[in-house]
Amino acid sequence: MTKIILNGREVDADPEQPLIHACHTAGTDVPHYCYHPGLSPVGSCRICQVEVRMNAEAPPRVMVACRTPISEGMIVDTDAAPAHAARKECLEFLLKNHPLDCPICDKAGECTLQDYSFDEGQGAGRTVEPRRKLEKRKDLGDVIVLDQERCILCSRCVRFMDEIPKTPQLVVSQRGADSVIETFMDRPLTGNYQGNLADVCPVGALTLKPFRFKARVWNLQKSASTCAECSRGCSITTEVLRNGELKRFRPRANPDVNGYWMCDTGRFAFEHANAPERLAGAALRNGQGWTAVHPIDALEVARDMLVTHGTALLVASPFLTVEEGAALVALGRELGARPMFVSPPKNELADDLLHTGDPCPNRRGLTELGIDGLSAHDILAKIAEHESVVLVGERVAELMGPEALAALPAALRMIVFDSHLLDVPAADVCIGVPIHVERAGTWINIDGHAGRIAHARPAPAGVQLLTRSLEGLADLLTSETRAR
Repeated sequence: MTKIILNGREVDADPEQPLIHACHTAGTDVPHYCYHPGLSPVGSCRICQVEVRMNAEAPPRVMVACRTPISEGMIVDTDAAPAHAARKECLEFLLKNHPLDCPICDKAGECTLQDYSFDEGQGAGRTVEPRRKLEKRKDLGDVIVLDQERCILCSRCVRFMDEIPKTPQLVVSQRGADSVIETFMDRPLTGNYQGNLADVCPVGALTLKPFRFKARVWNLQKSASTCAECSRGCSITTEVLRNGELKRFRPRANPDVNGYWMCDTGRFAFEHANAPERLAGAALRNGQGWTAVHPIDALEVARDMLVTHGTALLVASPFLTVEEGAALVALGRELGARPMFVSPPKNELADDLLHTGDPCPNRRGLTELGIDGLSAHDILAKIAEHESVVLVGERVAELMGPEALAALPAALRMIVFDSHLLDVPAADVCIGVPIHVERAGTWINIDGHAGRIAHARPAPAGVQLLTRSLEGLADLLTSETRAR
């Protein structure tokens, strides 16, 4: 590490990183637009200017922090009057053509152009020429909409496509005052990482179609969590609207797992999270259909079924957390059964960046607990050898295949812990469980990193934690054994 003087105090700085990285690491805010810690620096927006002296005798100079290398003994003042004056002039230039449409912009509330204009006191421009007219609401494919009028030409989007997925598709076309962001040959964007363009855009020029005009960011409740769509386990932020509807998954910086990015498969995985007709509480089958009951009553019926119908087969969802898996293993000990989890085949989404193609977010965590993964076909073959089966965890019925489960004989005793009612002839007891955005726990990713999932919103009324249900069932079985 290299020693520098930052705003009057000595700090350690990484000589392999630019000066702005040292400032941010030391807790000193330096405004920036074109700089992004996950992309190469270009120094085009000039808003990150600070005052720098190479040593105590050298005269101070205003320099861009994103392109200034670290040197031993350099003296940096981020609050110097010349630095603020330079930033204010750059802001005036950037705002010259930026439209005043903050009230309808999806970026409002998260836009650093708003924040820095306030911080630097840049409230009015001195030019009288009209703003340049550019294309608005330009469709760039199935994910992104571009508003060229808002663009400040920071080139983050161009560099992202070039450097991260390594599929160059965006360019800065034309020159000077005519420069605009466009796709190459005006072709639509492709790939599984387009959504990151909206994240890297600092001013709302690139917006997500699925989120466009759907919510104001200050109405979203944000929770640090983990992506559920593959075994990479990207660190994400889960964002829920006040009515409980999940509106956004966004990447959360984690250098050990996903860096600053996430794929579009995980970003837009709302269908399951916002699915209607959730199973609230529990239900028992009777001659006329299903009867809603309290979960404790359902657990007592499940206990009686497991006691009277021989050794049960325990089938888990790969979405179980480590904590839920441990509770299932404990239940298996009471029943004299070893659990297994449904292991669907790899999909075609695997790439060299993030997506593993394995749709099991906690495969490694469950395997380390001694729970082996089997295909749905192999599990169905094992079910035929048992009198009773317990399906445990969100999406377990979906992964097993509803049609295959519907074909099982009605004489089979089936107990289901899932987020939705499984209405098949073999199912006798269904108990609702929270999905991954409604509970807390741990998933272990493909590389062994532990990722926490967050309780981002409440589960439907009457739904209790799966760990509580499994522990309650195990306790009932223990009491029954002792009573004998």
